[in-house]
Amino acid sequence: YMAKFPSRGTVEPAILERAAGSEWDHEVRVYLPPSYKLTDKVYPTLWVMDNNLEIAQAALMGDFIGMRVEMIVVAVGAPAEVSGAEFQRRRQYDFLPEKSLMGPSLPLQEGDVGGAEGFRDFLVSQLRPKLAKKYRMDPKGHTYAGHSGGGMFGLYVLFNHPESFAKYIISSPSLYQPWLDMEERWHANNKDLPVEVFISAGEAEMYHPHWSKSQIVSTVALVSERLASRNYPSLTLHSRIFPNDDHLTVLPTAYTWGIEELWVK
Repeated sequence: YMAKFPSRGTVEPAILERAAGSEWDHEVRVYLPPSYKLTDKVYPTLWVMDNNLEIAQAALMGDFIGMRVEMIVVAVGAPAEVSGAEFQRRRQYDFLPEKSLMGPSLPLQEGDVGGAEGFRDFLVSQLRPKLAKKYRMDPKGHTYAGHSGGGMFGLYVLFNHPESFAKYIISSPSLYQPWLDMEERWHANNKDLPVEVFISAGEAEMYHPHWSKSQIVSTVALVSERLASRNYPSLTLHSRIFPNDDHLTVLPTAYTWGIEELWVK
């Protein structure tokens, strides 16, 4: 394997894409795996939120020696020059559905949230077909990866439009009640959930003075227990609480082990 292919993949020039009806552009960066330009194969695609391309590349370390699955990575998020406050404002809007679905736990105004359905449509119906014309993506190999707010968006998609992705890496989502309510509605109308899910959190999120308020470990535990108890025939569930990791250090851990569980083992 090492003799045939380059020692690393390549990152394509960044492009800006705007969702229909949105007021801002998303930066989109694409990583092509080491063997991509020397074969005509199709590849699974990892869709990574918050523009975390470098973390995804690190999680794929070893792809050039055949020790990791080779994947196309599509990173979507705010351009680098956007301020930290604006970055948070945009992702909060894109990742969360309308306030009525989030219950009373979020002290937010109506316009602060509500973009999740449009953002899902942007990823799946607008951006994916465009990139699939240019890159050799396996249509059955789309994997979602999101952390924190991106993990919450992953649960929103999972319980409302699970067919959007074949596999989900959901890292440190918070506020369990809205997702349990959505799962309840899904289960009432559907007796299966034909996806593979890796959901995780960091143990230290449980006793950190800030992150503990977000119910992150509880969310992972309660969602995992709910899914395991349903016995959906086509669901494969992996759940992990990583010792010592907090809300920030757990991100590369979660993506590395999510890829391991969903694509390598």
